[in-house]
Amino acid sequence: MELRIHLLHNIPGRLRFRFSKTLMDAEKLKLHVMEHEGIYSMHYSKPTHSMLVHFDESVVDIQEILIRSAVAFSLENNLHQVQIFRKTEHQFITAKGIVAGLSIAASGISGLVAPKSPMSKGLDWLGAVTTSAAVLEHAGYDYRKKGSVDPEVLSLVFLANKMLSGNNLFFPSLLTWLVTFGRHFSPRDGEGIILKISKTGDEEKNYEVNVSKIAPKGGYLDIVNLFAEKMLSSETGFDNTIFEKSKTLLTSHETNLEGIGENVNRIILTFNQ
Repeated sequence: MELRIHLLHNIPGRLRFRFSKTLMDAEKLKLHVMEHEGIYSMHYSKPTHSMLVHFDESVVDIQEILIRSAVAFSLENNLHQVQIFRKTEHQFITAKGIVAGLSIAASGISGLVAPKSPMSKGLDWLGAVTTSAAVLEHAGYDYRKKGSVDPEVLSLVFLANKMLSGNNLFFPSLLTWLVTFGRHFSPRDGEGIILKISKTGDEEKNYEVNVSKIAPKGGYLDIVNLFAEKMLSSETGFDNTIFEKSKTLLTSHETNLEGIGENVNRIILTFNQ
């Protein structure tokens, strides 16, 4: 059976995820994960296979909780590889989102036909303004529904900075729109990582965790969306994938996470680019 952890939702200080099968020893798994400071409680529901975690986000990162949980899950299943997966929410795109998309398309066409005309500049601004309004509406919807805002809304900061410069607004508007709304048209079910765990070191007292991306199954639209996210990441440092967020753990832990269980000194992370 494929081992998978489904990320269900997260807000500051609270995380919920579901295991793909019933835990054999939930209390032992919780003890292993909670060896890291900053994790206040973990509540496991056997009927739903879900875990609710309360934690101090200033002390421990969500990604570290997920990776530690995945390693502990793998341990009780003979070190079988584990996926950490986040499902894409295919929500209906709002009228503001559609208007923004059409405005950006008009701006792009005008830029090709008459790039320096007043109409082209006006359509550039129209695309940027309608995109900003649509992203703000999206942020409000997320906050009312989940109590938090999706990280892609941070792309609005990138667009706002470009609007202050007043030039070349088509491309920033397009990137912001794709990152915020592109997944509505994507055939991709979600994204995540695969963890392959092995024992290593003297007396096998370390775990080496090799992290790789789950290969996307989408088509052309997925490629466009991923390109937009990559471009925005290079411009702003914006990262909204489990893989990229997991890599940020290396900045605070070098290559090692704290150990798990009585006999393991550390968890060593390696990444396949």
